[in-house]
Amino acid sequence: MENLINVDYSEAFNVTTITLNRPEKRNALSSQMIQQLHQAIDQLHNNPHTKLVIIKGAGEAFCAGGDLSEFHGDLTQPEALAMLEPMKSVLWKLTTLSVPTVAWMNGLARGGGMELASACDFRFVQSGSNYGFTQGQLGISTGWGGGTLLYERIHNQDAYYWLVKADVREADQLIAIRFAQGVFSYNDYIWESGLITPFLNRDIEQLIHWKQQWLQQFDLQMLKTRMDDEVESCSYLWVSEAHHQAVAQFFNRK
Repeated sequence: MENLINVDYSEAFNVTTITLNRPEKRNALSSQMIQQLHQAIDQLHNNPHTKLVIIKGAGEAFCAGGDLSEFHGDLTQPEALAMLEPMKSVLWKLTTLSVPTVAWMNGLARGGGMELASACDFRFVQSGSNYGFTQGQLGISTGWGGGTLLYERIHNQDAYYWLVKADVREADQLIAIRFAQGVFSYNDYIWESGLITPFLNRDIEQLIHWKQQWLQQFDLQMLKTRMDDEVESCSYLWVSEAHHQAVAQFFNRK
């Protein structure tokens, strides 16, 4: 099986980096990639050495979302639900990981790529890049649970408006609404940027403690139910004429 993600563990820093590795597709997520993410995150749930997980993209993008060439098919509502569920499970596993997680958003992110970032505890964005919850432009909603998570990451009103507006925003705008915690430049190397230095300076016991405090803020069962409801709602929108027309227009533009 082709490696569509790369998983690297740094013994020097006790950090695991997951790199989405489809640069020719702007790291758009395919079903095979999602399967590999499942496996990688399952292993991290049983890893006693990693104290921080970083997710980034290969090449010039973080993640362009779901691969529309694979996910746009003429599906029934139950088929759409079955298609959406696996990535929701990835987001849930990532959200509930016992150590801090960082989305190192080294280039553009769209749609499902933003949902993936929302499942991480912290987000660092690249100056000059842009980011958007653009699902609304395709006649659907967030479909992996990332909309639910967005409401937990920023002010409710800002989350609601962003999902409705479905626009693309610059790095400084993500800082302003507190979706992102820091900005780095194109040439910044992760280890030398200073943005993850606070994590490197803490031991694993401390980071696990703070992550557990963070998770204790939530009714996790209710959070999971809300994510499940989001996926089901999206599955109904997936079979709508508005979605079919939007996808057709997308491919016609290409």
